[in-house]
Amino acid sequence: MHFNLGYDRISSRSLLIMQSKPAIFKFTSYKFNPLKRRIFFNYEIDFKNADSLNFTEEIILPRIPDLKKIPKELLENIFSDLHLMLGISYYKLYCPPKIVLRKKISKEQADFWDSVYANGLGEFFYRNNINPEIFSGFPFDKKMKRSSFSLARNRKSLVGIGGGKDSIAVGELLKKQKKEITAFVVETQEKSKIVSDVIGEMKVPRLEIKRIVDKKIFEKHPGSYNGHIPISAVIAFLGVLSAIFYDYKNIIVGNEHSSNFGNVEYKGMKINHQWSKSLEFEKLFQKYLENFITPDVNYFSLLRPFFEIRIAQLFSRHKNYFKIFSSCNRNFRIFKEKSDALWCNECPKCVFAFVMLSAFLSKKELIGIFGKNLYDNEKLLPVFEDILGLGKMKPFDCVGTFEESQVAFFLASKKFSQSAINKKLLPKIKVDEELLNKVFRTNLSLTPENFKFLGMKNAAILGYGREGKVTEKYLKKNYPDLKVSILDQKNDPEYLTKLENFDIAVKTPGINKALINIPYTTATNIFFSEVENKIIGVTGSKGKSTTASLIYEILKAGGKKVRLLGNIGNPMLEVLLKPIGKDEIFVLELSSYQLDDIKYSPNIAVVTNLFPEHMNYHGSVEKYYQAKKNIINFQRSNDIFVYNPKDKLLADWAKETKSKKIVFAQKLPLNKFDVPLLGEHNLENIKAAVTVAKVFNISDKTINQAIKNFKPLPHRIEFVGKFKEIKFYDDAISTTPESTIAAIKSLKNIGVIFLGGEDRGYDFSELEKAIRKNKIKNIVLFPDSGKIIFKSEKDLNILKTSSMEKAVKFAFNNIKAGEIVLLSCASPSYSLWKNFEEKGDLFKKYVKILGK
Repeated sequence: MHFNLGYDRISSRSLLIMQSKPAIFKFTSYKFNPLKRRIFFNYEIDFKNADSLNFTEEIILPRIPDLKKIPKELLENIFSDLHLMLGISYYKLYCPPKIVLRKKISKEQADFWDSVYANGLGEFFYRNNINPEIFSGFPFDKKMKRSSFSLARNRKSLVGIGGGKDSIAVGELLKKQKKEITAFVVETQEKSKIVSDVIGEMKVPRLEIKRIVDKKIFEKHPGSYNGHIPISAVIAFLGVLSAIFYDYKNIIVGNEHSSNFGNVEYKGMKINHQWSKSLEFEKLFQKYLENFITPDVNYFSLLRPFFEIRIAQLFSRHKNYFKIFSSCNRNFRIFKEKSDALWCNECPKCVFAFVMLSAFLSKKELIGIFGKNLYDNEKLLPVFEDILGLGKMKPFDCVGTFEESQVAFFLASKKFSQSAINKKLLPKIKVDEELLNKVFRTNLSLTPENFKFLGMKNAAILGYGREGKVTEKYLKKNYPDLKVSILDQKNDPEYLTKLENFDIAVKTPGINKALINIPYTTATNIFFSEVENKIIGVTGSKGKSTTASLIYEILKAGGKKVRLLGNIGNPMLEVLLKPIGKDEIFVLELSSYQLDDIKYSPNIAVVTNLFPEHMNYHGSVEKYYQAKKNIINFQRSNDIFVYNPKDKLLADWAKETKSKKIVFAQKLPLNKFDVPLLGEHNLENIKAAVTVAKVFNISDKTINQAIKNFKPLPHRIEFVGKFKEIKFYDDAISTTPESTIAAIKSLKNIGVIFLGGEDRGYDFSELEKAIRKNKIKNIVLFPDSGKIIFKSEKDLNILKTSSMEKAVKFAFNNIKAGEIVLLSCASPSYSLWKNFEEKGDLFKKYVKILGK
């Protein structure tokens, strides 16, 4: 009787669940107990006609965190997100049609979570024959907005260690570069001996999070599903939690390029077992982390540029790990018996690892790792076929592409020519030089610039001018094993065709990024990634050099340790060749070329003005402005944007940026007549510099004196001298119609103006109006743009020439005493001269010769 009652009670509940439909999945609550180092996350699945199922997952922290410096809102954000991430394990039991959240989320957040759940459960849907449309998406509030929070971080890194070759390769690369790293481990039950042995051999500190999954999830639930979840995404969020709690800046993992490729198409969806290891997830997660948690913690894969075959090559150098590492998933399963053996030698993961390493290790070394020669086991033929792309489909496991597997198999073929698997499958494989090059080539990654060279064999410096020479010194000092080569147009007009021979390039700003077909970085990006000091960046279509120089002079006068870098100062990487003082300030002049592919923004961004320029480089006005806007695109809430409110475009930018906005100072701390710079535009430049000086609390007296002492920069409405009662001004820097109009407005009584140069397709109509309005009659026109500047040459005395000497002679012969000769060409110099400096120097030379 008692037995029957028990049986009836169990079966009736099972029947109720089986007959009932899952209705709601609830993220009910979480509880944080810092003193006991515990966080509890609670979930509930509601059914229409049956009792709810409740689950609790427990996270155990390694030590009590110091919460004093962590904003409470930031803690709430990471706990809420971790609640959603861990919930995927419980949601998948029944995939209820409705999701109820503990806290509202925004549309942008919901988009992220929809992607994580839908893509992360792709294999689960496929294996259980579930239509992916069963996942209805996360509810959101259109009005909801969530911010991220700044967090001062140490430069230390957490490195995910899982016991396999990839994480070992990451750890050893970082150690070699003397990066401060801690092994990050997520344990689900007892400590893994494999992971502990690897960390012990690596000789780095360990930080462990323990994840206690609710055991009810492993019980039999009528009508429930079981299957794969995006575990790497779970580890990513636990890594962020740890970085926030224990003062780490980076979370570094070993996900490879190979993980970007899926397994199968299913109901219009690309199914990828490794989706949460892919570049797609990494991009999504980085953006989410920056926008909704904190921009001060980085998550990235160090091995993203490489296929698995190249990682195996990296790992093969570290023979001290051969007897302790394992990539076999059977050693890392939850609540299942584990073997004492490191390798099961049956699963796709074991076979794939065997194939990869067989390309680089001797037969003896390989068998020493696996205990046997898997190429001799004919029972494994179907697994080898699946790995090599000769079977039905790519296995649902963390294995690489068919192409790299075939290459590794081919490279090992001589060593294993008598093995059964080799004899059967080698004739079916074709490996040529193109395929070999492809799988060993590097690929794009999201790796920060100060980690980008790790694992690279060689690098090309593109352009060997002043910056390129300093870049060479920097690379040789910091990466002594990296083979560095120079590619420069002066030495080889076909230099860009040699790029495919290199892993990575360092591009000079003058080379358009569209011409680079390999991973690359720039000296500017390297500088920003390495330097934590205060950086002031100055850009603009005109006045950036003068403004940057003024800021430098004022701060120096105010007793600040300041350096001027960039186009008018020393190359940026030069300062990284020696230790940098913590209180040093860097002022950078940043061109649109440098900003075009920058990945960082300065702490203080100054934009003087904007008008069309460099169209041949950027391709359009819009792209030119987009490049300039990068100076603020990566700013954070505690950064500053200094701008001229008179410029409508800059005013629009100010509405969009996250940073603090400050308009140019409206008053100057000195008399206008004491300003040593000509022109209204230079008054705006001075106002910009004064605004920055005020941020650093420089006194009016110091600012006043620094401005009075400032000497105008060469070729910027520079007074050359008075010769034969005629005044000559060198404004060779003016390479646009707008900048020449500003120069005309700055001077009175211009008798002769020199115009023209490289034709960039500028509109000169306003310049022509300004010239006629100011009654400038005598004109020198240089090719090529000289011929299109004037729609009508009526009433003008024009000399068309390519000779600067003839131009200056024309000026002396066609001007009255007391008038001004102005070199301000409204076009770039490159049609006749190397640069604007050469043009300006020639002008000065012939003025002084002919003026005697």
